Amino acid sequence: MRVDSQHLLYKYLASVILPLAGIDLKDPHIETSSLSDKRAVYLFKELKSRNQFVGKYFGFRYQLSEQERRNVLNKEFLNLCAIRAKGFSDYPNRVVRPYTKNEEMNYLLVEDYVRGHDLDYYISKAAYSGQHERLLRKLTGLAYFLFMLHQKTISDHSVCIKNSSGYFRSIIKGLKGQGIIDEKVSLEFEHLFNVWERSDKMQQDLSVWVHGDVTPTNFFFHPEDGITAIDLERMQLADRVYDIGFLCAELKHHFALRLLNANLAERFISHFLHAYCDNFSDPYSEFKRIAERNPFYMALGEMRIARNTYLSRNHRRWLVEEAYRCLTY
Repeated sequence: MRVDSQHLLYKYLASVILPLAGIDLKDPHIETSSLSDKRAVYLFKELKSRNQFVGKYFGFRYQLSEQERRNVLNKEFLNLCAIRAKGFSDYPNRVVRPYTKNEEMNYLLVEDYVRGHDLDYYISKAAYSGQHERLLRKLTGLAYFLFMLHQKTISDHSVCIKNSSGYFRSIIKGLKGQGIIDEKVSLEFEHLFNVWERSDKMQQDLSVWVHGDVTPTNFFFHPEDGITAIDLERMQLADRVYDIGFLCAELKHHFALRLLNANLAERFISHFLHAYCDNFSDPYSEFKRIAERNPFYMALGEMRIARNTYLSRNHRRWLVEEAYRCLTY
């Protein structure tokens, strides 16, 4: 859809965003189209220069208060700036460039448009076209990206699992409200949480800044094997295995959903874990430590996915059962 030159969005893009991107044009031609059927995310395209940008409107998140929308907008903008300043502004590993944020325009964040295929594309190709080696290569690259992100943001504070457990319990409450689990199952999970919380192995690492939303659509791969990450609004200090476990959960989920065979994901999960640990000076010892903690965070990821109402109830219940198996591992 063409953006009228008298529209506030047109004036903002023409007078603020294009100059920031180094584009000097008289009377730019701007079109916009939706990029998501779940969130207010739009593509802004300048037709003369063929430059493209992404706009995220946090103001349409009606479940949030005005202050919460402001906080989420500012958090993502500052997270992107902070991580880019850590060395993630150029290939091969980068996070998307944010241009500006504008609270007056329905809490708008404007970013670069990221070209390339996301991880979901390569998972699909592996599942349906047998392109296993291609997915393995992409997982190796993603493992290195996450390793560098974690290593460059190590804190002086030990991991506090209670933060993740609190998130876990909020998910359980939501699943119970949706009728996916009942009170008995909820109490069983509560017992398992308590066991994991008391385990010394869960507190022995230093916390790092994790991406916090390691879903396959948040990582884009480029022809030169570079990776660009998007959506850092959930970035937080946590156990590095938070990101690792979420990715493992996503792999298990996608192979179960697409091929009805979750076991096919095991090869890719193992490869990803080893690729991550191979970056340490003592890969074997690190793999052992991470593998001990991974079931907890993998279960967290599976329960998180199970909240999605667009999935079948049978698959959502399977995810809950798989999470339970992880916690009793």
